[in-house]
Order: sequence, then structure tokens, then C-alpha cells
Amino acid sequence: MKKLVSFCLTAALTASLAVTGGMGVAAESADAPEIDKIVTVLPNVRGDGGTHDLACRASEAIAESIGADLDIIELGTAVTDSAKWEAAMCDLCEEDYDLIITGGSLMKDTIQTVAPMYQEVPFICYDVNLDFDTVEMPNVYAMDFYQNQAAFMAGIIAASMTETDYVGFVGATKIPVIYDFMVGFISGAQTVNPDIKVAVAFTNDFNDATLAKELAMAQIDDGADIVYPACGNAAAGVYEAARDKEVFAIGNDQDVATKYAGSDESIQKVILASVMKKVDNAVSFAYERYAAGELPFGTQETVGIATDGAGIVKNDYYEEMIPEEVKTVVGEYEEKITNGEVEVPTAIGMAAEEIDALIESAQ
Repeated sequence: MKKLVSFCLTAALTASLAVTGGMGVAAESADAPEIDKIVTVLPNVRGDGGTHDLACRASEAIAESIGADLDIIELGTAVTDSAKWEAAMCDLCEEDYDLIITGGSLMKDTIQTVAPMYQEVPFICYDVNLDFDTVEMPNVYAMDFYQNQAAFMAGIIAASMTETDYVGFVGATKIPVIYDFMVGFISGAQTVNPDIKVAVAFTNDFNDATLAKELAMAQIDDGADIVYPACGNAAAGVYEAARDKEVFAIGNDQDVATKYAGSDESIQKVILASVMKKVDNAVSFAYERYAAGELPFGTQETVGIATDGAGIVKNDYYEEMIPEEVKTVVGEYEEKITNGEVEVPTAIGMAAEEIDALIESAQ
């Protein structure tokens, strides 16, 4: 039985025991490192419904597969707790963990500060772009995702199916990764319809579903008939707005239609499709490479549509909701991105003026 521990810096450490299933993980090679105790560290609380939950799912599958103990540590929200993250990570590195799994763009500074101090501790980092050129981290492997490509496909679908030529985007904080979703979404929409209008709003918070709902409803009242969020837990408010206003939404960071099918079919029915960064698959594959002695520590890798690391969830809901002619367009652009014919713009490294200009171009 593996141990799951949930920790929040604003409360006492609590522990619980659970047995979970999960995705299959390849068997370790004969010379694989011995892994008895793993910790997965979240720069948020569990239940974000997105990348961190997917990382937990992969971690649970890995631990289950090899019979290791797993601690899942919740560091709390960035707004209130980020100043404490570095000390917490140092404390964890002092413990007897054989592997640390962590990630998210908000963890970048903490990882780059702490990991070099504990080079005997291996880190697998997801959904974060680290600076290996200036920070020596031979014990760290990092992966990020072409979230702009996933959002581009959301834009393709939205612009192909809108009846008002007006769609909406609700982001969380104004950080590069959220801007990257926005840039991809606007670019995809404009690729299908150069004259489309894209409303843009930000919650400045990953958990405020009430505010996200208010922002989405304002966009819908202004004429948007499809809304797309990139705001973590707060996205629930966007989906509620779509339901209440009887328009459509495109899910992000998880298979949203499947999530709501078992709990709220009134929301499930307004989800046209979902796009996501497939963090669970990526973390599991990274561990397989680590177990085989093939993981390139000290490097950064990026995965996207070409490697099925990001993109549209093509399930029964997608097949039902998306017309054949739109599926054809989706397939064409997936192929164009894969073969390099289309290069999706990214907010990573984009100047603030360029980002503002792109937003303005869709107003």
C-alpha cells in the first residue's frame, strides 16, 4: 500500500493511506535506480483539474507499479504561499526521497534555487521552462509543452463553429504560459477567420471561479458564442457561464466533457471539445526513461502535437459534437503543424508590445 500525503504550508502536515490504480508504467531495467520513496510537489492545491492533477495521476501510477511510497505535497496558492516554497523544498530535499517530481511555471525560481543545492536528488520537472544555460542543474530533467499548439487547435474549432464571429478567452495571471495559450488561441481563430473578434479577460487568479464566470458572462453578453479558459480551477466558472447563457465552451487542461458527464450533464453538453497538455503521459514516459538510464538530466525538452504531447482530446464527445467538415480542418492543421508547414506563434520570448498588438488585432 503506498502512502499519499497532502501538505499545505498554511496548515499542519496531514497524511492518509490509499491504494490507487493508474496508467501502466514500463518495468525498470536491471540497472535501474532503486526508488523506494517519491515525492510530488505541487505549486497549488490538488484538484486544479489540470496539469497538477495529471502529474499526480502519473505519480500514483509510477508508485503503484514499482511498489514505492508516494508523498503528494501541496504548497498552497502562489498568491499567499510562494515566499515559503523555497524553504519547503529545501526541507523535502533533506528527507530521504529517491525522486522529486514537481513542475508548473510558478515553480521555476524555486527549482532553480534549490535543485543546485541538492545535486544528489533527482528531479523530474513538468510544464516548466528552466534556464539550464545559466543555472547548473545536472540532477534536473525538465519538460515543457507547446500549449500554444493545443490552444491553436481550440482557436481552429472555435472559429470554425462560431455563428457570431465572436469568441472569448479567459486567462488567469498574466504570465508567459497563460499568454501562450492566448496567443495560440487567437492565432488559430484568425487562421480560420482573419476577421474574427476575440474578447480577452484575466482573473489574476487560478482559483476564482466566481470572477471567471462573471468575465465569461460579460463576453457572452457582448456577443461571444464560444468561450475558452486557461485559468486552472477558475475555468469551472467559464463552463458554468456557457451553460447558463446557452453557448458553447472549449475545455482546457483536461477532458472536460468526460469530467462533467458523471457529475453535471448540463455542463458536459456545452463542451464542444477539450484540448490539453498530456502531462500524465509525459511524466510517465520520463520516469520510464529514468528507470532505463536514458533520461537526459541537465536538459529541457518540449513536446507538442507532433509527439502527441498536447492537442485535442478525440473521444466520443468530440466525435458527437464536432461536424465532419470541422474535423477535416482540424486534421489538416495537425498535419501542417507536425510537418512544419505551420509554425504556431508563441508568447514565450514575445515582447509585451507584440502581445498587446495581437490582442488589439482581434478586437
